[in-house]
Amino acid sequence: MFVRRASLIIDLDLIKNILIKDFANFHDRGVFNNVEDDPLTGHLVALEGEQWRAMRTKLSPVFTSARMKYMFSTVVRVGENLHRVMGDMLSEKSDQILEIKDLCARFTTDVIGNVAFGLECNSLQEPQAEFRVKGDKAFYTIHPFMEMIASTYPKLFHRFGYKVFTQELITFYSRIVRETVEYREKNGVKRNDFLDLLIELKNSPLEGEAEYQLDMEDIIAQAFVFFIGGFETSSSTMTFALYEMAKNPQVQERARKDVQDTLEKHKGAFGYDSLNDMGYVRQVVQETLRKHPVAPTGRRVCRRPFTLPGKPGLTVEPSVHIIIPVYAIHHDPEYYPQPEVFRPERFAPNEKGQRHPMTYLPFGAGPRTCIAERFGMMQTMMGLALLLKNFKFSLCDRTVKQLTFDPFNVRVFNTKEGIYLRVEKI
Repeated sequence: MFVRRASLIIDLDLIKNILIKDFANFHDRGVFNNVEDDPLTGHLVALEGEQWRAMRTKLSPVFTSARMKYMFSTVVRVGENLHRVMGDMLSEKSDQILEIKDLCARFTTDVIGNVAFGLECNSLQEPQAEFRVKGDKAFYTIHPFMEMIASTYPKLFHRFGYKVFTQELITFYSRIVRETVEYREKNGVKRNDFLDLLIELKNSPLEGEAEYQLDMEDIIAQAFVFFIGGFETSSSTMTFALYEMAKNPQVQERARKDVQDTLEKHKGAFGYDSLNDMGYVRQVVQETLRKHPVAPTGRRVCRRPFTLPGKPGLTVEPSVHIIIPVYAIHHDPEYYPQPEVFRPERFAPNEKGQRHPMTYLPFGAGPRTCIAERFGMMQTMMGLALLLKNFKFSLCDRTVKQLTFDPFNVRVFNTKEGIYLRVEKI
C-alpha cells in the first residue's frame, strides 16, 4: 500500500487466527482518524486500542435483541411509507419501470435518520431532501487515494490537521446532534431510538467505567457512523437482492411465499418475531451479501511481532497491514460451487454447517465484527419483506446485463449505474 508493506491472507485458518484467536495482535483496522480536527472520525470503526475497546464495551448493550425491538416500529413505519411511495410512483408511470437503487437508499436514509438522529428526513417524498444529499456527500467527497495515503502516514496527516470529511459535513451533522440532544434533555423527550440510548450512556455510565465518560463529541461521531454505516450498506444489499430476484423469479416466488406464510402464522402482523421467522428471506439476504459483499476486503494492522501458526520462520512485523480478500473468498468455487449463480439454499443449515466459518465474512468476525449486524439485517429484511408482499419485480429493457462497480465509492461496494426493474402491484 504505497510504501507500507501489506500481507494478503487467503488461508482460512490464518484468517481465523487473525480475527479471533490472536485478535490481541490485530485489534486495529488502520483507518485514519483525527478527532481533534474532524470529530466525525472519532467513531467505533476508526478508533484504535483502548479507546476502541472502551467504546465497544459502551455500545454493545445498544444492539441487543431487546433494543432492536424498541427500534422495530420505526422501521415498519418507514417501510409502509416506502410501499405507499412506490405505489404512487407506479400509478404515474405507464411502463411500470422504476429505478430501484435510489428508492432503497431513500428508504434506509429515512430509517437511519429516524433512529440515529430522531429526524423525519422525508427523503422518500423528497428525493433531494437535505439529509439524503448530505449522506451521498459523505461517500463521494473523499478521494480514495487520499484516504489510503492518510492511513499510510497518519502522524504526518495529523500534523497537517487533515480532515477526512468536509467542514460542511462536520458542521451539519454536529449541529443536528447537539440540537436534538439538548432539546430531548431539556424537554424530557423519549423515543427509544439509537440517539436515546447514546444519551443514556452519556448521563448514566456503565458501572465500573466512570473513567471513560461518553461526551457530546462521542455521541456525534457514533450517530454519524451509524448513519453512514447503515443507510448505504443496507440500501445496496436491498438493491442487489431485488436485482437477483428479478433475474431468478423462482427465488422471488419462494421468498414471497415465505413472507405470506409467516404473516399468516402471525395473524398478518409484521413484528420483530415474525420477521425473524422468515428463514428463506434471511437466506436471500445472506446469499446477496455473499455475492455482493458490502465491504470487498477486510483490514487489520499488526501491532506486535506475530509468527504465523504452521509457518515456521514466517513472522509478520508490527505496522504491516493485513488484507483479507472477502470478495475473492465469497467467489471461490472451492467454497461455493458455481459462485456466480444466485442460490440462497447455500445458507440452509445443512449446507452452511459444512463450510469453514471464515468462508463468509460480510460483517467480519471476532471481537471487531460489525456491531450493528442485527440492525442491518432487520432493516434489510423488513424492507424486502414489505416489497415482496406488495410488488412483483422483473427485468426490463433498461436493466443492465452486467453490473459495473464504482471504483470511487471507497466505503462500500456499489454500482456506477442505476438498477431499473419492472414493478407490478400484487
